[in-house]
Amino acid sequence: MHTLTAFYDLPKEWEVVKLGDIGEPCMCKRVMKYQTTPYGEIPFYKIGTFGKTADAFISKKLFLEYKTKYSFPKKGDVLISASGTIGRAVIYNGKPAYFQDSNIVWIKNNEQLATNVFLFYAYSSVKWHTEYTTISRLYNDNLKNTLIPLPPLDEQKAIAKVLSDLDNYLYSLKALILKKENIKKALSFELLSQKKRLKGFNGVWEKVRLGDICEITTGSLDANEMVSYGKYRFYTCAKEYYFIDKYAFDTEAILISGNGAYVGYVHYYKGKFNAYQRTYVLDNFSEHIIFVKYFLTIFLQSHIQINRNEGNTPYIVMTTLKDFEILLPPLDEQKAIATILSDLDKEITSLKHKKMKFQNIKKSLNNDLMNAKIRV
Repeated sequence: MHTLTAFYDLPKEWEVVKLGDIGEPCMCKRVMKYQTTPYGEIPFYKIGTFGKTADAFISKKLFLEYKTKYSFPKKGDVLISASGTIGRAVIYNGKPAYFQDSNIVWIKNNEQLATNVFLFYAYSSVKWHTEYTTISRLYNDNLKNTLIPLPPLDEQKAIAKVLSDLDNYLYSLKALILKKENIKKALSFELLSQKKRLKGFNGVWEKVRLGDICEITTGSLDANEMVSYGKYRFYTCAKEYYFIDKYAFDTEAILISGNGAYVGYVHYYKGKFNAYQRTYVLDNFSEHIIFVKYFLTIFLQSHIQINRNEGNTPYIVMTTLKDFEILLPPLDEQKAIATILSDLDKEITSLKHKKMKFQNIKKSLNNDLMNAKIRV
């Protein structure tokens, strides 16, 4: 090992080491494509599915043979992506799985020098030096020569605990968001299909055409007319909105993607905005617009799947929207349902903002802890 504390301005008890000083790079044995299947016993993770859900499998027999004869991570080892998004790290949980050679690697580290959990967080602050061919790649020499700060073991453990606690909190927030989203989805369906009626409401629901309760037009712009720092929102057929310097609409509207991968995706906005020529703009509603937005979000997609036009790019036509039938309760019940679902949306949005805030806190804290700007 060698100390570069002057370069990093670290405490004297810290070292800066090469990863090759604390262990050897390892990878699994190569698995050939013919040895994999779309379904099977042991998940096989490639670089595209690393940290996600496997889409390929190998036999248990091959897994046991390769695990016994060749390099294989132990539970707790930190797996690293060596191509694609370089340096993405996943702690191996010990469950039977196999990993693509050369694209997914790990350091077989001496835990008396560097703990696995500390390394997991240290990798987040590493400046990875890669070899560039057609794609960037992290080779063994790049990995071995990568520098990391290395505090004493007790401080490594303290740093890892602080960051692990933050991660656990983020996991709990993620789980809560998912729970709230599922509650909202289920409640939306029950309320909008009359399976559940709000207390105090017993009016008759009426079936109407969408085209009879609002005006439906489209934007007039090409999809590529957005600008980076525009003043107004620009709705295309994507899930996200962009920005533009001019507006064509100043209204409260529902916007529906008219073509592409997100055909039928529903936006709501009140204010000045512009729209792509294949984006439908619905405004001047005679009914409660927020209620209609929720109804469209739940039920429009199934209608579109039946009526959309296939081709290189799937699309819907004006009559598909105009003829779409909506079930409408009396206006006071529309407002009550819209309020309940809007409140749930606000709660979910607040939780997502909180999650983003703590993700930024963790990222900043990770860097500060690894640079010893903050000590624990």
